[in-house]
Amino acid sequence: MGHMLGDTVMDVLVRHYRMVGRSTLWVPGLDHAGLATQVEVRRRLAKQGIRFEELPRERAVQEIEAWRAEHATRIEEQTRAGGFSVDWSRFRYTKDERSARATREVFVRMYGEGLIYRGERMVNWDPRLRTAISDLEVKHFEETTELLYVRYPWADGTPGGLEVATVRPETIFGDVAVAVHPDDTRHHSAVGRTVRVPMTERSVPVIADAGIDPAFGAGALKITPRHDLVDYEIFQRHPELSMPPDIFDDGACLTGPWVPAPFQGLDVEAARERATEELERSGLLLRREPYRHTVARSERSDAAVEPRISKQWFVRMRGLADRVAAGVRAGEIRIHPERWDATFFRWLEEIQDWCISRQIVWGHPIPVDRCRRCGQDVVALEPPTRCPSCGSTELDADPDVLDTWFTSWLWPFAALGWPEPTEDFSRYYPTNVLVTGRDIMFFWVARMMMSGYHFTGQPPFADVYFTGMLRDESGRRMSKHLGNSPDPLDVIRAHGADTVRFSLVFPNPTDEDGPFGPGPLENARNFLTKVWNLARFTLPYVAPGTPPPSVAPVLDATSARENRWILSRYRRTAEEVTEAIRSFAPTRAATALHAFVRHDLADRYVEIAKDALLGRRGEPAQRDARTTLLFVFERTLKLLHPFVPHLTEELWHALPHDGDLLALAPWPATDEAPADPEVEVEMETILEAIRWLRNLRAEEGVPAESIPPAWIRPSGPEVARVLRAEQGMIERMARVHPLDLLEEGKPQPPGVGSRVAPLGECYVARPTAVPSETESLAREREKLAQLLEKARARLSDEGFVRRAPPEVVREAETKAEELTERIRRIDEHLKADASSSAGP
Repeated sequence: MGHMLGDTVMDVLVRHYRMVGRSTLWVPGLDHAGLATQVEVRRRLAKQGIRFEELPRERAVQEIEAWRAEHATRIEEQTRAGGFSVDWSRFRYTKDERSARATREVFVRMYGEGLIYRGERMVNWDPRLRTAISDLEVKHFEETTELLYVRYPWADGTPGGLEVATVRPETIFGDVAVAVHPDDTRHHSAVGRTVRVPMTERSVPVIADAGIDPAFGAGALKITPRHDLVDYEIFQRHPELSMPPDIFDDGACLTGPWVPAPFQGLDVEAARERATEELERSGLLLRREPYRHTVARSERSDAAVEPRISKQWFVRMRGLADRVAAGVRAGEIRIHPERWDATFFRWLEEIQDWCISRQIVWGHPIPVDRCRRCGQDVVALEPPTRCPSCGSTELDADPDVLDTWFTSWLWPFAALGWPEPTEDFSRYYPTNVLVTGRDIMFFWVARMMMSGYHFTGQPPFADVYFTGMLRDESGRRMSKHLGNSPDPLDVIRAHGADTVRFSLVFPNPTDEDGPFGPGPLENARNFLTKVWNLARFTLPYVAPGTPPPSVAPVLDATSARENRWILSRYRRTAEEVTEAIRSFAPTRAATALHAFVRHDLADRYVEIAKDALLGRRGEPAQRDARTTLLFVFERTLKLLHPFVPHLTEELWHALPHDGDLLALAPWPATDEAPADPEVEVEMETILEAIRWLRNLRAEEGVPAESIPPAWIRPSGPEVARVLRAEQGMIERMARVHPLDLLEEGKPQPPGVGSRVAPLGECYVARPTAVPSETESLAREREKLAQLLEKARARLSDEGFVRRAPPEVVREAETKAEELTERIRRIDEHLKADASSSAGP
């Protein structure tokens, strides 16, 4: 569903700019997702009782290829079902021949430039998958464990020793020193002495290092450089120390010459338990206490990550990162929303070299062959047949594969044919926009910027839009890994593609985390039903042979106020939608469309103009109303099209139209309808009068079939002028008659319900009180109270208030205020009825 969100936002942009007349290209594709794919295949085989690690490499690749083919088809079905307007003729896959060529080209070139090197460094090791993983594939969790206080005896036999705190007693066998802070007076005399490593016969020195935190434990830290990053950094500052042998194998089981025989082959948990028992038995365990700390786990396997010094292939990132930072600061690439700029720059400033080798089978092979005779690494575009140094034909291919992202970071230009000088690359690169989730800001986005600048000399795109993360009803992020993200095909089959698309952009802002589920889907369905019903309402008023609405209706000051008002409201909406889309604010655009269609067009204009549409106000009024309705509805379908393409395409073809596809029709010019802010203000006054009189009717228990007299005491002469001009409209829409305007000082009519509104005082005649009326009012109050409870619950939801667009929140607040006032008025009426019934 996260892909559906990003693709919906991208499709809104693509369809909008296509209608504007821009040449548009959206290249579809899949990456081979090396480690993630292998993990899924491993899980599938495990359910069949097959251990992936025991399969021959060829068989393992076959199993992965079968899984890939199955899921690639599914992903294509999902994309097609969503109605996303990609160019399927240009489909690319990151393991196709052209991608393999581009990947090899980049590796060879960067190796020659000294930007790729093979070295022994500390990496994140996943012992379950037995491969190095990047920092970005590591998740950190707060967990409680035991902190052990262990005595390291003095090597010279002197009583006592140093007290060392550790949560990992199983790594004691790899210790090369014990370190204290140089300013810690408790340990001044210990520096330079030696201590015996518990459970071994080895002795190690006590050293001083400013990197030690005196407040942790007793202020002394054991140094295990092969299996802890902090320890490794301290080790590097002390050349007098020697690097120990590895004490863990690829599966994080104890091994090596420094590990005592009873511990050989034990996994981490078993070794930790036995080491704790041995320390306690030997009297070296002084005490233990609960300890809350951060544990690193692999995002792919959930295994505890082992920091491990390993020989891997790396990319030097500093220079690449500096070029990107300069480009973004210069505005060559813009990040939307801007609040992610600080996070982006902070990551670039703290960047480490990128480990690009993976000890798995699924991926592009590292294009390096090693000569058995002379040991030289041979790096070439074409697989070599002999060593260029010694001529030997005995070459061994590097057994590792490249990180998936090493191919995916080339996507903006490799997908257009690079390194070949293709027409697509010449025409469409640099690209305009990338839409993606912020969770791969560094995995993918920043690296694409680096490769773009480095290999083409240009930024890969001008704008990046980061979507938020969809969450389930429990607030957890939706993901395939957690299994809480429904299959988009199932959701589309149940609700329709357009319903799903609109629910993803409204009401929750697309750039913020938010819930996805029944609520947004139901809201979207109701809205699209409103659009469908508008079409059904409009079509009978479109006479056969009516030409498509090429221009806005020509109206003047004598034309019906509602026609001038809806044209002006449409223009304002068209301006806001266009500006919002171009400002990468799809939810703001969807919110404007939702408000216009639901409130202005469907709930207000259609009801007000019905008499004119039917010809009850004469032929000129009918002609103006029908022309206005057709123009506004047809243009609104165009504004809606990028969001809900299927529904709008279907309805547009039912109207008079030019062209074969709405998708290729011109985007509405924002200035083609006249702006009339004065008439908008006037209509708000009229609509307010209708709303207040309707509310009074309900509060006073006026039967639906009754048409009571009503009065308004206007708050000023301008309000009086507007109300008098549209007195008939107000009477018809509020179902009151006659409507009289009271002059200042004229007494309130007898037997009325009243209410003070911004436009003035409103009065509606009360019906004759009968017992059934009291019962009706009580039922009405109960219904309103339930609605108020729901409205207040929504407003008390901090998530709703924080995520929903301001217009939606204001609408909810206004609704709650109106419900509160209506209940108050009913309570007054019921109280008055009760008093009159009781008598003197």
